[in-house]
Amino acid sequence: MRRRWLQFGVFAGFCYFLAFWFAALYLGGDAVNGKAVEGHYFLSSHGHLTEVGRNVFTYSRWHVFSILITHPLAMVCALLLNRDCRK
Repeated sequence: MRRRWLQFGVFAGFCYFLAFWFAALYLGGDAVNGKAVEGHYFLSSHGHLTEVGRNVFTYSRWHVFSILITHPLAMVCALLLNRDCRK
């Protein structure tokens, strides 16, 4: 049962990262590298700014911050899964 949960953690983290990557690709960047100036919101990717609405900017910002939690959790799950498989 533990192994299934660890596999799920790795898979979920991978899928979440892919969702972030595709969203950033589709939207034209992410909010952490972007900026908000006088009621205008910009996502940034490799120095290119894309203007978006406030809701999209907020979504992108929270998605980036959540990656900082889910990505390390997925790595811990992978590490524990690898350790369990070696036994």
